[in-house]
Amino acid sequence: MRGDRMVRIAGIKEWFLLILFIIVSVMACTQPRGSGFLRKEFLEYENVAILPFEGDDTGEMSKAFARDFQKRFPKISILGGRKFLDDPREEKFNLYQLDDATRLKIGRRVGAQALITGAIYSPGISSWFLQVKIMDVETGRMMGRSTVEIDSLSATDIEEAARLAVESLSLQ
Repeated sequence: MRGDRMVRIAGIKEWFLLILFIIVSVMACTQPRGSGFLRKEFLEYENVAILPFEGDDTGEMSKAFARDFQKRFPKISILGGRKFLDDPREEKFNLYQLDDATRLKIGRRVGAQALITGAIYSPGISSWFLQVKIMDVETGRMMGRSTVEIDSLSATDIEEAARLAVESLSLQ
């Protein structure tokens, strides 16, 4: 009787390991996904500022996004971005929750027509998200948005997430 029970337990363990292997394999093959929009009027802008992304302690994601953004939109200049990307802690306000007055202050200081902000967050173990927002400095109107999901088991590359976030900015 005891031998039969051991065989059943061994069989259950094998099935469990097989199922776990299949789940991990499927997750590892999952392609990064993204969605977004960009208002046509944004293409008429000449100057933007990319602020540090929330959750991007090293600044690498913000910088990678800026590089890919410049490649995709070469006619739009990124102004004042270096100051904000290199040392955001100099500022006395919360860069991640901008009110209209602060947005105007930053935009006017650097001569930008729009501000690009972003956030990195991980709601679970198996993936993380990059969300980017483009806001008009004067009106506060959302000019574009991009959200990218990256499977942390297969593509943790910052460059890949930044590239996908820029690619997801499709005209509305």
